[in-house]
Amino acid sequence: MKTILIVDDEPRLLQSMQAGLKEHSDRFSVVTANNGEEAVGVLSSTAIDLVITDLKMPKMDGFELLAYITSHHPNLSTIVMTAFNTPEIERKIRNTQCLKMLEKPIDFDELATSISDALERSNDEGSLTGISLSNFLQLIEAEQKTCLIEVSSKAEKGYIYFNQGDLCSAIFNNSKGEEAVYGMLMLNDVKIQIKKHFTKKFKKTITTPLVAMLMKGMQRIDEKLEMDEAGETSSSDDFSSSEEATNEAVTQNIHNEYSTKGDENMSEINDALAKLEVIDGFMAAGIFTPNGEIAAQLNKAGIKLDEIGSLANEVLLKAQKATDMMDVGRGQVVHIEAPKAQILARCHNENPDYAVTEAGKAHVHMVVILSKDCNLAMAKIKMSSIIQECAAFFR
Repeated sequence: MKTILIVDDEPRLLQSMQAGLKEHSDRFSVVTANNGEEAVGVLSSTAIDLVITDLKMPKMDGFELLAYITSHHPNLSTIVMTAFNTPEIERKIRNTQCLKMLEKPIDFDELATSISDALERSNDEGSLTGISLSNFLQLIEAEQKTCLIEVSSKAEKGYIYFNQGDLCSAIFNNSKGEEAVYGMLMLNDVKIQIKKHFTKKFKKTITTPLVAMLMKGMQRIDEKLEMDEAGETSSSDDFSSSEEATNEAVTQNIHNEYSTKGDENMSEINDALAKLEVIDGFMAAGIFTPNGEIAAQLNKAGIKLDEIGSLANEVLLKAQKATDMMDVGRGQVVHIEAPKAQILARCHNENPDYAVTEAGKAHVHMVVILSKDCNLAMAKIKMSSIIQECAAFFR
């Protein structure tokens, strides 16, 4: 019989999950832990087939537990629970063979289905388990965590620094910044550790969004695989067929998610933004997630759009809260008139509650910057239609 470990610091949730899964006791048993530290103890003494963990816990949080699993139990399947799941997180961290995310409060039917899928995958010979470095980095970004990550493989070691979910800097061998990240994405059999205590202050040397870097990293892996297939691989017999198959499967899995879908979506979003160029006085426009991350931009004036996203998020949220309190309907557009520009920020949220981002429903922000003497009416009309067009890619 299979054994599942559920890790969460809420005793009532653990009890309810155990009770909700009792009807499946003929297929698997459930053990629990209150934090990552207790979970490590269970993993060292009990054969576990699947770990379901929360991320925010005392003593040793879910990130540290996942890092421990990559180093000590690399083939162990995992499911992550989060109270902050959003469409953009769903888009970034899709239900791949490496990682499944469940939103709190937990739907027990979805939980049982996810457990069955994970256990079935672990039974399939050659299936992928464990946590990829790309998945782990996206979790750090999505949960806006500040940490220093040590990434190692055999004799190679590198470091990646996040500040409140923002990928700031990295170093690997003789490379720094983005090239260091690409180098670490190419590694096999990666071990991940989170460094709690560090005194060094890291300057921001990475400006490319994480998703874009992952797409480019997968492209580099694809190119390497193509070179290998052309006969330029090492003739060494050290690589087993299973390892080669796993590496190729990992590459294809992530590539399908970020390269194929990502490229198509990005191209269509860029095409939509291009329609704004017909507006007299157009300078720049950006599409942002509700947490302020830039998803796409059209920038003719060299404006630092990536710094505007979080500000637009705060302004829109306050405006919608105010209109909600006034009981006049949800405010959707904020207009700021500056001495040299007109700035429009618009929210498209398909959830009835302005402050809630719901999985499966689009929640996206658009910012358009125009010259002082622009066609403001045309800009508002275009924004209304184009943001709805872009919303389709954020459900």
